[in-house]
Amino acid sequence: MEFEYNKSLINDLLKKSNIANIDDVRFFVTNKIEKKQKPIIQENNYQERSFGIFANNIKDEKLHKKFEEIREIIKNS
Repeated sequence: MEFEYNKSLINDLLKKSNIANIDDVRFFVTNKIEKKQKPIIQENNYQERSFGIFANNIKDEKLHKKFEEIREIIKNS
């Protein structure tokens, strides 16, 4: 209902303004949500410059373990 009201309002305004030879205005409404593409995750495209040589003085066991995992990733790349 609201679209028809807006449609007639736009048509009347276009006729009064004499902008162009426009006969009719149409609307397209869809209820489908556009699917967004997932970002593409790229592999490392660079040469690792570190050798994984650093001191791990962290006393928290979980963080210490994470740093050691990072060290292994660096050494293996």
